[in-house]
Amino acid sequence: MRLAWTAPRGLVGLSLVNFILRVLTLGIYHFWGKTEVRRRIWSAIRVNGEPLAYTGTGLELFLGFLLAFAAVALPAILLSFGAVLVFGPGSPWLLAFQFVVYAAFFFLFGVAIHRARRYRLARTRWRGIRGGLEGSSWRYGWIHFWSGLLILLTLGWIVPWRSTKLQSLISNGMRFGDRPFRFSASSAPLYPRFAVLWIAGLFILLAASTVIVSATAFIFPAGDFHADRPPDIARMTVLLALIYATLLAGGVVYGVFSAWYRAGMLNHFAAHTAFEGATFKGSATAVSLTWLTLSNYLLVLLTLGILAPLAQARSARYLIERIALVGNVPLAEIAQREEDALGRGEGLAQVFDVDAF
Repeated sequence: MRLAWTAPRGLVGLSLVNFILRVLTLGIYHFWGKTEVRRRIWSAIRVNGEPLAYTGTGLELFLGFLLAFAAVALPAILLSFGAVLVFGPGSPWLLAFQFVVYAAFFFLFGVAIHRARRYRLARTRWRGIRGGLEGSSWRYGWIHFWSGLLILLTLGWIVPWRSTKLQSLISNGMRFGDRPFRFSASSAPLYPRFAVLWIAGLFILLAASTVIVSATAFIFPAGDFHADRPPDIARMTVLLALIYATLLAGGVVYGVFSAWYRAGMLNHFAAHTAFEGATFKGSATAVSLTWLTLSNYLLVLLTLGILAPLAQARSARYLIERIALVGNVPLAEIAQREEDALGRGEGLAQVFDVDAF
């Protein structure tokens, strides 16, 4: 089977139209605009020369958002105001209440990820055959929750295992027609790369801290602070510029190491994903992934988010061009799957803004 990308037409113009209509409708058109962006991106993805089709609607996304907002966000807002009135600002009981709310939101964030994937796959067609995602969103959310809490306790060393586990829940639940995908990756091969990333992050943190402390001591020597004198604006400006430059440089260097790790993870996951005897092969690299991330960030930032659909299309193109499907799939033997009973879109994902797609 061949995966290919055909550039969608009119994304820049569509981005401008979506922006104008979102402003004129006070944001309501966002859901219909997102739907049209998905349709164009899905249709740009070709499997054996045939495009994918996205059949979701803006109304489904809008109704899903309203339901999730009414069931989750609005009660949380009202309860938070009530807790402030009852316990008072700064009360330990208020802090405990806020901790419970944040924990609940973190759990629901994982649920939202799974439900969003399920909705999008259920609304994806190829030659009329439906996709789908099986499995429990609540189980996914629970594993996402407790493994996320362990990131701090393990100083991050649970991250490769966590990423692999969460990916297995998604990939092993994916269906095309009546046939399942299979995911068999272990997290063990990811740990050498993660160790390099972790050590690099530690050195970057120490180096940045050393530069900032040394610069502060040099620009403002000990005993140079006087409460009765106004601050030296010129020296303070220089110090702030050095701090921002140091943090930016450290972030860029860490981003390169992170891209190297993420590229290896993408290729590893692809190599251990199969569909009906065919296997995937990834060819992501640190350089290409760094460029994609940086250029997309600047594209969205410099256009104030207006050209975000173009960044989304570039990300989709990267995945399609960097992942190949090796082997033959008996397409004629794949039967249609039952349609998922989804009357509304990914409401929780909209409330938590899980991702741009």
